[in-house]
Amino acid sequence: MVDILYRKLLLRAPDPTGHAHFAAALSDDRASVSDVLDAILHSPEFYARRADIARQYYPQEKNGFFADMSQFGEVSLLIRAMMDTACSNKILVDVGVMGRTGSNSYDLLRWFGWRGLLVEANSKLIDNIREEFGALDYRIVNVAVSDRAGSATLHIGSSDGVSSLNENHSRMFGPTRGSLAVDMETLPTILERENIPLYFDLLSIDIEGEDIKVLNHLIGSSPYRPNWIIFEAGEVGAYRPGLLPLIAQFDDEYEMVVRTQANLIFRNRSLPTPVRETASS
Repeated sequence: MVDILYRKLLLRAPDPTGHAHFAAALSDDRASVSDVLDAILHSPEFYARRADIARQYYPQEKNGFFADMSQFGEVSLLIRAMMDTACSNKILVDVGVMGRTGSNSYDLLRWFGWRGLLVEANSKLIDNIREEFGALDYRIVNVAVSDRAGSATLHIGSSDGVSSLNENHSRMFGPTRGSLAVDMETLPTILERENIPLYFDLLSIDIEGEDIKVLNHLIGSSPYRPNWIIFEAGEVGAYRPGLLPLIAQFDDEYEMVVRTQANLIFRNRSLPTPVRETASS
């Protein structure tokens, strides 16, 4: 029973510790099958694998981004048309892309026809990224990004998602699994070489401890100004200018509009402000 639940819900064989724990609880009547099922469904791993699980059991047979309840798919078409009018060029740059699951770029490329520049430091992930992103419109650059150029060491974390140029940062999440020698470049250098326009639509950064350094360097030393920026800041609570070690110029030019569990989404202040109808009007 434990083996079946793991393979069906987590898409893998049970690890020895998990198997022993749940099997003993079931055989000793300390837990029911329902208890084990609830434990797995509420686990961080199940949450992290939700996209893989959806693809496993609900293959993408319909060309729809979400469960569209409209008569003939009008809402999906309307959202695409609305996004097209709101975008400058439908170009994104995803720094620390790692793969499709947890990606801030895949859905925009897949469902909305964006073009992308994907940047990943770990050379061992490149083939998997190409396989997962398939024939979508993107280019991959295999390089580490920081606020300076040169050679560096990428410390492979307990999972690929916590690998970092900063060894102490990687070790915060458990023992590291080795290291890779990597080339390191600044983001403006990469953007210029790859012919990215100065005002592209989205920059997503998730590079484990280097995010703010890269943002400060981009804003402070280059003319590149993404319309929207997503970066990992951890659980910072209510954001206010000065809360993070961002340069003052960043907060002058960008405002935070959405906060998720670990990420902040910023909007370029130069974008037109949405006009909202008031109650009196």
